[in-house]
Amino acid sequence: MFISLMRRNHKKNRKENGIYFLSLVIAIVAFYVILSLENQDVMSFLKQMESQAVDQLLGLIGGVYGFSLFLIFFMIYFAERYQLERRSHEYGMLLMLGMKRSRLFLWLMVQDFYSGAMALAAGLPIAVLLSEVISLVTARLTGLGIIGHRFAFSPQGMFLTVLGFLGIKLVANVLISTQMVKREPYDMMNDPQEEKLVVAGGKKSAAVLLCGMAFLAAAYAIAISGVAWSALPCFAGMLVLGVIGTFLLFKGFCTVFSKLTMVRRAKESLHIFTFRQLQDHVFLQFGSLAISSLLVLIAMVCMGFGVAVAVKNLQGGSVHSMDFTFTSYDRKTDRQIEDLLEDKESRKLLEGYADVKVAYLPTREIMGDDTDVKTFTYDISSLREAAGHLTQDQREYLENLDIYREFPHMISLSGINALHEYTGEKELSLGEGELYFYIDPEFYGEMQRKVFEGLLEHYPKIVIGGEEYQVKGVCSEDIVVDRSITIAFGLILPEEKFMTYGDVDGIDNISTYWNGYLRENLIEEMGLMQAIMRGNEYFAGRGLEYENYLQNMGRQLFYIVAASYLTIYLALVFLVIANTVISLQYLMQEKKNRRRYHTLICLGSTREALFLSARRQIRWYFGLPLGVAGVSGIFGVTSLFSGLLPSSLRGQRGVLFGVAAASILVLCVIECGYVKMVMRLSRQNIMQMMERKRSE
Repeated sequence: MFISLMRRNHKKNRKENGIYFLSLVIAIVAFYVILSLENQDVMSFLKQMESQAVDQLLGLIGGVYGFSLFLIFFMIYFAERYQLERRSHEYGMLLMLGMKRSRLFLWLMVQDFYSGAMALAAGLPIAVLLSEVISLVTARLTGLGIIGHRFAFSPQGMFLTVLGFLGIKLVANVLISTQMVKREPYDMMNDPQEEKLVVAGGKKSAAVLLCGMAFLAAAYAIAISGVAWSALPCFAGMLVLGVIGTFLLFKGFCTVFSKLTMVRRAKESLHIFTFRQLQDHVFLQFGSLAISSLLVLIAMVCMGFGVAVAVKNLQGGSVHSMDFTFTSYDRKTDRQIEDLLEDKESRKLLEGYADVKVAYLPTREIMGDDTDVKTFTYDISSLREAAGHLTQDQREYLENLDIYREFPHMISLSGINALHEYTGEKELSLGEGELYFYIDPEFYGEMQRKVFEGLLEHYPKIVIGGEEYQVKGVCSEDIVVDRSITIAFGLILPEEKFMTYGDVDGIDNISTYWNGYLRENLIEEMGLMQAIMRGNEYFAGRGLEYENYLQNMGRQLFYIVAASYLTIYLALVFLVIANTVISLQYLMQEKKNRRRYHTLICLGSTREALFLSARRQIRWYFGLPLGVAGVSGIFGVTSLFSGLLPSSLRGQRGVLFGVAAASILVLCVIECGYVKMVMRLSRQNIMQMMERKRSE
């Protein structure tokens, strides 16, 4: 009977508890996904490539999990208090009918355990499924493939999720239930009293509002200027100014509300009541609204930054052109590598290979004044003159790219064409007195392409050893498998000219990168990851220096996991907490204003008018903190991009902002879902109040 009564109550209140129940399910899913990260395909792969970094990351996840438990505890405490307050009349009746306080306490505890078990039953299957989907999607996007994938259930993640969730829920419910059973039945059965509103003067409110805006403007200026990341005090100052400014902004908003009340008088039904409700909610609850706004801001910033970095790294990591790169610094090693790539076993693995020769141009600046080695002059005055026609920003980009370096890299044209042969691109050709600029793909996006197009319009020339070269164009592609080895800027020269400058006086400063390509049928049969691992097993014992595509991918994936998984996880946690708090705060306030609604019903207000008033209140109540968080989020994401982005992504801020904006729009859709749920619950509350008043 005891369990049956709880089931009936749970079923009856299921719609009313929808926001709280959904928040619990999302928290459970987030807990398991982050705790089971170690068992995903991506992490299993990273353990082989970046084991030390993975161990450090997994150690960090424990701290993040503990911090999120701490935050979720306060959400559960606040939500449980609302749930018990909403049914306080029922509990008061039970005490009046003779139920012992100890039995009521036991009932509340068992009821809480039952609701927690239902949330776990709903959340854990979703969590396991979502974890598998994330593992498969990440593996697919990064080129790992799904061959060899195994269902990875994490018993440790499941245990810690259940233990942590039930633990914080139990502690929160013990604290709240203890307070509830100590109250007298009379207090529990009566409606809660409305809080008294203390209205501040107009001038004082305006001054507070202006101070809040000034504080926020100062915080925004520090954020977008990049000063925040120059020193810890600057970063702390930005946070302090932002937090104080947000609180003052909400506290001083009374002036705006007063003006709106006067301007919109008599234009809408119940508009005075609506704005009076909003005044009470904002003035009395400005602290909770400010906190909710800050939580949503953190969620927006974390989600925008995390998703943007993840997408760009997935795109970079998925560019697969070659599988192995052997590095040689002398001719003896060249012969060893060529013999290895030509042997029978290598032929079974590799479709072929392409060698790319790279060297420094031996100028006096790199070789020194006391050397006997022949050096060459390097004159770029024509290049500087052509760059003078560009904008200031474009000239600064060329400076940062090190295009005016006094001893540039040289790359053999034959090596570039050998790469083109395997990628199916058109071969490059150079006539007498011509060369190409080489730019690494990480530094050559759409914006940079326009810079060089503008530069080439003025026909820049390079003079090497007195011989003049016309710049024919720009080439940008990977010349090695490892994207951590980059040549930001170089000169592509014909083979003959390259050897003239690279091999002088018997001193060979040429490095050769031998790029191997796996057979397509082997990749189709085994999958990319397994095929490269098979080749790795063969080449590892040959004593030669080499890199493979999986090692490069490992670095890309680790950055995705470290910089993106955790930020997205924290974004979900903060978003759940913020929406749960603000939603239940409004519903609690509506319950405390029950007498006002009863008065309106007695005066003849229609149901539609009350519903319309409630919808307006909810839009304003959610719109204020979300609007402030949205504006602050723009500057927050800008600040993170200026301070935390790696140098390889800083030239792609436009694309990153677009991805961040799209992810924030997804959060806005989620917010709209919460607003709809609150509107539906408010509608049910008003209907219950009307039915109760009529019955009385």
